[in-house]
Amino acid sequence: MLDQLRTILLRRSLRKLAERTQRRRCPHTFDSARSVALLFDASEEETRKIVTLWAESFTEREHRKRLHVLAFVDDTHTVGQSRFPQFTSRDLRWHGRLVGPAIERFLSETPDLLLCFNPRQLLPIQWAAAASNAAMKIGNSNEPPHDFDFVVETPPDKDIQFFLRETAHYLSKIVPAYHEQQPA
Repeated sequence: MLDQLRTILLRRSLRKLAERTQRRRCPHTFDSARSVALLFDASEEETRKIVTLWAESFTEREHRKRLHVLAFVDDTHTVGQSRFPQFTSRDLRWHGRLVGPAIERFLSETPDLLLCFNPRQLLPIQWAAAASNAAMKIGNSNEPPHDFDFVVETPPDKDIQFFLRETAHYLSKIVPAYHEQQPA
């Protein structure tokens, strides 16, 4: 009963947050973005391994760009130390506010591009994505409320590697109306 009430309150808080979030929307690609943030469900070991490899290759390939990664770890799948900052459902207060050093650091940044992989539609990840002031948000969720500018349909049997590959493919097709001069 209390869990149902809490879920209703969190969904209401999420809807209000998505409505009142003021951010400067701007289309970006991996080439035009100066900073990229990845928010993902890290409850599975395989997902953490894939993200680790992707993050290493991204930083090697795009050494001038900042990469911010935040992992959500379900309380039932707790992990010890990980390569990425992490938060749990304990960091989500009953009224819908996320607290904790990892989430506060993540939300204090304003990335050009936010990638959100949330296959299980977890409320803490949805809340963190809605609270972000990223210029362009890409997610795999199309269940409202969400604040994504672009949704990559990811079948349930596919993993984060599929999501990242499809995102890179679609972003390569976008031609922004303007190109900012990159410092040499």
